[in-house]
Amino acid sequence: MKMYFELLRIKSWVKNGFLFLPLVFALKLLEQDLFISVVIAFFSFSFCSSFIYIINDVLDAKADALHPRKKNRPIPAGKISSRLALMIGVGCLAASFGLVFSFAISVVFSYVLLCYLFLNIAYVLVMKNIHLIELFVVAINFVLRVLAGCFVINVAPSNWILVVTFFLSLLLVLVKRRAELVVLGTNAAAHRKVLKYYSEGFLDKLILIAATITITAYILYSIDPKVTFLLKTNSLIYTSVFVVIGVFRFVQLSEGKEFEGEGDPTTLLFKDRFTQLILLAWLISLFLLLYVK
Repeated sequence: MKMYFELLRIKSWVKNGFLFLPLVFALKLLEQDLFISVVIAFFSFSFCSSFIYIINDVLDAKADALHPRKKNRPIPAGKISSRLALMIGVGCLAASFGLVFSFAISVVFSYVLLCYLFLNIAYVLVMKNIHLIELFVVAINFVLRVLAGCFVINVAPSNWILVVTFFLSLLLVLVKRRAELVVLGTNAAAHRKVLKYYSEGFLDKLILIAATITITAYILYSIDPKVTFLLKTNSLIYTSVFVVIGVFRFVQLSEGKEFEGEGDPTTLLFKDRFTQLILLAWLISLFLLLYVK
């Protein structure tokens, strides 16, 4: 059973937690019907994500065999055949859209889900081999998650949240690419073609830019008069301390050798206790400020 969970990359479903952000910041987290709708949307997005992961793993099996962690995935390790994996993937895709139609989730949500699906198919087949563009596609995926969360509960997306999401996601994928360069060394380009166009120095500069914009955008969001009026609090600015520390931590991890140079954000989230505590502190502070009056 474990290898099937690994095939679906259940741990990576945590990325779809971004669907809940609009629910939190729209002050609707405690509305049961909307919460259930977002939970269903979360699983719909997650099954769709698993389909993409499986397609990617089938196509990248040989390249993944060169990576110290990815070589243990079910397909490159030979635990599950590509044919069986594809059958499971199709089942995931059917489950994804089955949830949308069975529970009559917002039609606009289904459009976003389709956009995510086709964008990632294009990514797996073509765009992942185009340097720079591949970084932006990964970041856009997280923006689509936030937009999907907005459409499920029928609220207008905040430009600030979209900016923060985009640059935070860009920061995370840049840290991942840098780690791949360092860990794989001369095999980097064989594992991921675009890595031959990157260098540690170049990625360090982009990491600094993305980190700066992420922090600045979150602080500006937290003090925006329109935002403070809608959220009914002027204290959101205090949660920025956790955002700053969290960003600093990922920059620190990109430079250090902890966890054997691992740079995948999902893997780090499950391994790094410091990051877990900061994320938990941010979530608790948000809940207290927005929902406990």
